[in-house]
Amino acid sequence: MKRISKDNELKLSSSIDAILAELTTPQNSDISTAKINGVVAGITTNVKTLYLKAYGSADVNEKEELSVDHVMSFFSCTKALTCTAILQLHETGRLDINANAANYLPQIGKIGLIDEGSVSDEDGSFTEEPREPQNPVTIKHLLTHTAGFAYAFTSIDYFYLSTKKEPQLTAVDPAPEYFSQEKLPLLFEPGSKWLYGHNTDWLGLIIEEITGMKLGDYLHENLFKKIGMTSCTFHADHSKPYLKVHKRTGKFGVVVNKGRSVNSDPKVDMGGHGCFGTVGDYLKFMRVWINKGVSPDTGVRILEEDTITYAILNHLPPGYSVDFETVTSALLEDGGNDGFTLSGCAFTAENLPTGRPKGTIYWSGLANLYFWMDIENGIAGFWGSQFFPYMDKYSIGGYLRMEEATYQALGNDSKL
Repeated sequence: MKRISKDNELKLSSSIDAILAELTTPQNSDISTAKINGVVAGITTNVKTLYLKAYGSADVNEKEELSVDHVMSFFSCTKALTCTAILQLHETGRLDINANAANYLPQIGKIGLIDEGSVSDEDGSFTEEPREPQNPVTIKHLLTHTAGFAYAFTSIDYFYLSTKKEPQLTAVDPAPEYFSQEKLPLLFEPGSKWLYGHNTDWLGLIIEEITGMKLGDYLHENLFKKIGMTSCTFHADHSKPYLKVHKRTGKFGVVVNKGRSVNSDPKVDMGGHGCFGTVGDYLKFMRVWINKGVSPDTGVRILEEDTITYAILNHLPPGYSVDFETVTSALLEDGGNDGFTLSGCAFTAENLPTGRPKGTIYWSGLANLYFWMDIENGIAGFWGSQFFPYMDKYSIGGYLRMEEATYQALGNDSKL
């Protein structure tokens, strides 16, 4: 790894302290007037944590101070955990990432293809019958979001299917019958496009089918326990301190979100967004990747180095790129041309003004959680919050400043 001097480590800590304090300090005596209610931020090398601190409030109503021990929903940061498990199964020969996904989960082979605009905005019914796709969905399609599945916030057809047809059956409150053609049809031929969607949730079901274990149980035995991630679960224990989801109201003003954004005790362990845990534990997970497969915390090898090297490449075909709001698109006027890997993360296609180099992998979670893993330099960072709306300007701005401060500490030029 690229080493950070003790002086630069202290400067890094001071810089992030200032960013978090600025964003979480109220405008007056009312704590709800902070730009963001609370953030837990962490920076790690491939050996140890460099920075882990919490600023702000875990609950503005109760005036509860946020700590690094507070558990939060990882939302889509869960995807990297599930994809790591898929790669483990591939290494042991229990799964082939190039194989037809229906070989492991027959129900995915029963999902039909519809044309765009063929879902009624009145009742969520199909205006044309779904047809059998020409190409099967493969595990690799699911890993790279090229299978044809969407989310309700990435497709108007999925929005109507979610809100008009059996609206009680949603990704927020999932049940086994949610994974059907009636709720999750294919929107294009598998392998012909990139679209962010329920792909990793399907991967979670495939893990369960292969192993005979609930996804959370499999991850506990094969990932969490082996790395020392003691807080992580798909079924929240509310005796532990939890960071409540908040949202912005007006230019300044933060309130606790009243709607349920994720089920803390779901019927289905959702591989795309269902895990809870602490930022400190997620740093342990990221150390495995930037340490090329071995947990420096426990000494246990989680993935082979060759698997890591292959997984973090851009696996999208030429001409394909990530078409979704990301930290890269927030930085670049043209939105960037990032690819996607087999790790549950996007692939940084060019050197960025923060100092983040090409080839770094990254992703985010709906409640303004952001992380990056730079295998080349052996450095990673996590911005942990539970705050809506996604890509909130103060949240994304704070995260990018944290990323820049990290690369300044490494000695990289940055131009943010």
